[in-house]
Amino acid sequence: MTHHINQTIVLYFVLFLSGVAGLGCEMVWTRMLMVGLGHEIIAVLSVVAAFFSGLALGAWALDRKISQSHKPEIWYAALECSIGCWALLLTIFIPAVNATAHYLIGVDPSPFRHWTFAFLLPFVLLLPATFSMGATLPAIERSFVRLRSNARPIGGLYAANTCGAVMGTLATTYLLVPSLGFNKTSVLLAVLNFACSGLILLRPARITASAGSRMSSMAYQPPSFALLGIVLLTGFLGIGFEVVVIRVLSQVFENTVYSFASILSVYLLGTASGAALYQVHAPQTAYNKTLHYLLSATSALCLVSLIVLYGSDAIYTAARSAAGSNFFGSLTGEIATAGLVFFLPCTAMGATFSHLAQTASTIRGGMGRALGLNTLGASLAPILFGIGLLPLLGSKNTLLIISCGYALLALVINIRKAAPVLLIALCALLIFFSPVQLQFVTVPDGGSIREHREGVMAAVTVVEDAHGDRFLKVNDKFQMGSTAGAFVDKRLAHIPLLLHAHPDTVLFLGLGTGTTFAAAAEHPRLRAEGVELIPEIIPLLHHFQKSTGEFSVHQNLHISIADARRFVNAATQCYDVIVADLFHPARDGAGALYTAEHFTAIKARLAAGGLFCQWLPLYQMDAETLRVIIRTFLRVYPHASAYIACYSLDMPVLGLVGAQSPLRYAADWYEQRVQTNSLRISLQNLRLPDIYELLGCFIAGSSDLALFAGSGPLNTDDKPVVMFGAPRSADAADRPAYETLFTLLTASRPKPAQVLALAHNEQQAQAHQRLADYWLARDSFLRAGAGMRRPQNPGEFLARIREPLLACVRKSRDFAAAYNPLLALAHEIYRTDPSAARELLVALEDAQPASERARMLRKKLFPENQ
Repeated sequence: MTHHINQTIVLYFVLFLSGVAGLGCEMVWTRMLMVGLGHEIIAVLSVVAAFFSGLALGAWALDRKISQSHKPEIWYAALECSIGCWALLLTIFIPAVNATAHYLIGVDPSPFRHWTFAFLLPFVLLLPATFSMGATLPAIERSFVRLRSNARPIGGLYAANTCGAVMGTLATTYLLVPSLGFNKTSVLLAVLNFACSGLILLRPARITASAGSRMSSMAYQPPSFALLGIVLLTGFLGIGFEVVVIRVLSQVFENTVYSFASILSVYLLGTASGAALYQVHAPQTAYNKTLHYLLSATSALCLVSLIVLYGSDAIYTAARSAAGSNFFGSLTGEIATAGLVFFLPCTAMGATFSHLAQTASTIRGGMGRALGLNTLGASLAPILFGIGLLPLLGSKNTLLIISCGYALLALVINIRKAAPVLLIALCALLIFFSPVQLQFVTVPDGGSIREHREGVMAAVTVVEDAHGDRFLKVNDKFQMGSTAGAFVDKRLAHIPLLLHAHPDTVLFLGLGTGTTFAAAAEHPRLRAEGVELIPEIIPLLHHFQKSTGEFSVHQNLHISIADARRFVNAATQCYDVIVADLFHPARDGAGALYTAEHFTAIKARLAAGGLFCQWLPLYQMDAETLRVIIRTFLRVYPHASAYIACYSLDMPVLGLVGAQSPLRYAADWYEQRVQTNSLRISLQNLRLPDIYELLGCFIAGSSDLALFAGSGPLNTDDKPVVMFGAPRSADAADRPAYETLFTLLTASRPKPAQVLALAHNEQQAQAHQRLADYWLARDSFLRAGAGMRRPQNPGEFLARIREPLLACVRKSRDFAAAYNPLLALAHEIYRTDPSAARELLVALEDAQPASERARMLRKKLFPENQ
């Protein structure tokens, strides 16, 4: 008896380790393949479907062979060795396949071509491993049955394996990949596979006489078609439930790499709990009655989860507030919310699968076929639910269909016990006709929702505030631009374009509201290509015509829906300028747009003399994340420089500009570059009227950037430091938005010779001095504004800013950012305090005698004093 107990513990432990390695590998391989296939929903779902398809094929194909084998532990050991060996080879194969995938899929593939390669490439590449993974649980189950012939072990074995999967998900995401990178993590997981193989072989195999004789005397018989049909449908509905709920929660959670790991862990933990409960409490008989109750319970609990989802935003907010408004608080809120939504229905799903698999598994085998069909259903669910039903019916109705699907299966099992099913149907009907939707959008006071689209990738919303300004939101958490921010968005296009002598082609990676992209149309003869990942954004761009104008009238603007990395690698055209949008570094997938490999691919797409500008949202990253990105950028563009987009302290934006050689400009560069009146007027409206306002945005050269970045790890595809590091600092609520900018300003000592041609005469020397004065005024202006909030009383505001801004005006005759507010404030307070207005205008004249605007306004407001 003691021997059997020890053997049982070994089998459970081996399955636990196998689960750790299996889910760890799935997490690693899926993210590695996204680099080549793209982050479009087609690629994401295809990788998942390919992974599950391989599992299904292995479980189904090897079921009979393993069941008839006298030594299933040998099969298991061979399968784990196969997985481990292939995991090692994939560290070489996946990067090679990623490079090939870009060209096979192409820049603008047809849906058929995209689906075909996005599915076939990962399916074939992962098949040796996934095929073996699919048969490991059936092999262990056969070993267990030979050890204890009267046991019904599947619930316990499945629970142990799934608990290992929970550990694999968490360990891979929180510890292994951030510390080791993808390749070394794959090697470590392969070692676990080899350890599982060794443990099962070292275990002394003893088979009870009754079990051995019965197995050798009975022919193999597969489970019934009815049973297998239910197994298939429950796998389909279970993963469909996961896919839809994750899409709903993406409107509530922070959507970092840790968000998905938290959700998946809760889902798996619930499944493991259900399997364990079934192992302990399941009846040995009454198959149909037990299955009917399990299916009915799953259906009812799916409805309960749907109701809980309505309050998920409030639950998450309350849990996060209680735990703290930081990274730990976000994780706590996500896990707590996911637990309330997922745990109970997943517990029922785990018990249901264990019951089905145990029923299918006899002394003659069959468990592998049941697992294979369940996994096959799971492979179909992401595509049919994620791309088919969810965008068509909405998340609420799709979840109702899933719940009713379980209820219908329960009714088929036992039509005489229809009362619970009818009650579930009634509840589903009430929810269907309720006006409440699973739509989470924060609307400002007095604002409204102009349009909302629940697409396959994200929920995208156009919100209008009380002032008539419109904002583009993705999953409510990410603001992708607004009409109120058009001033800055247009500068994001014009600054890098003006730094190039004669750009003919420009590529924009990321569109947002389209304002930055549309600004390219103001440059004569410039052809612009815009790439946007989220297809639901494109039909909403018309809401922002106040900032963009009508896209259809600009024949030189073209939009493509594609993953930025795949587009850059697959493109054959070279561009004079490439501009990358503000990618929130903490957002899941965005870190891949800051890797050395991506920057290198962009460099290959630059024409001779071309430049690349990567805009960075400093208000969404800490200094350490900025250092990693700059360090990585400098590795590819050693002559890089940094420019600030505008002088906002609430949302500071930094641009890293890379070129093949240092960028230096003559004092008359601007006049030579801007030769059309329409462009000149547009630039004046954006406060870019001359060379000093343009180069005044210069923050640091390559030497200062290198000193600031220091030594440390790069952000690479193998070790994505930004993906795992940025979310840990993104939620620091007590950090001012301008803190990271000031850290860089303090470390930088810009010199005019870094951007202006060497001074050979007095006029050029004056240009150098004027630029140095501009930077001095700019930095003083920024520091004066730190922490300052405008009171409602104009007089009080004037008292606060008068002297700091006048000091900036005295330092530079070109720095209008300090002059203009004082001029506007003088006009504003004229009606309530004319003497203060006149005094301010006189002070402006004294501080900046070269400017006529203060003198002209004073003459206009006080003609009697002239």
